[in-house]
Amino acid sequence: MLWNIMMHTLMGWLGAHFFLLTPERIGIAILAVCMTQAVDQVRLRKEKWAALEALPEKERAEASKALEKHIHRDLALTFVQNTAIYSALVLLVAHTVRLNGWL
Repeated sequence: MLWNIMMHTLMGWLGAHFFLLTPERIGIAILAVCMTQAVDQVRLRKEKWAALEALPEKERAEASKALEKHIHRDLALTFVQNTAIYSALVLLVAHTVRLNGWL
């Protein structure tokens, strides 16, 4: 999570003159964040399966069925939530950098 915060803060900082508060530029910021979150979905999926593999053999079969049943919903909800949060962070940082002349 800290990595995502730092990465999106840097995106907003370096793209301060690109991520403006216009509908077109907000859409581009959302699209850029969607790309980063799509890559993050791979990491999240691997972490969930690694946690499953760490379970004892008896619990693994039942947990595997539960994970297979809910993983798509959980990943979709995480994607939407993170895209909204990090898009707002990119736009907020870009706006703050522009207002204060930090670039």
